[in-house]
Amino acid sequence: MKALQKGVGVHQEVDGVAVRHSGTSEGTGADQETSHGFAAVPKRLELIPLETGVVFSGLSVAAAHFHVTVTNGKDWAWVAESW
Repeated sequence: MKALQKGVGVHQEVDGVAVRHSGTSEGTGADQETSHGFAAVPKRLELIPLETGVVFSGLSVAAAHFHVTVTNGKDWAWVAESW
């Protein structure tokens, strides 16, 4: 998997089946809805601060997306996996 970079998504497949999706975003200080790319709740979802001062709160994960509140103006990344 290539390194996470701001504004760049990563998609990894095994035998033609997507197993990992990822992306980056900037916090808004309010609830953010992000599509994780899977049709069901992923087996694993990781939130990664890309700079100091990032605070995550209010995480909820659904079949097509997840919601999280992230510190306003702070860069963060996510990795979702399903197998």
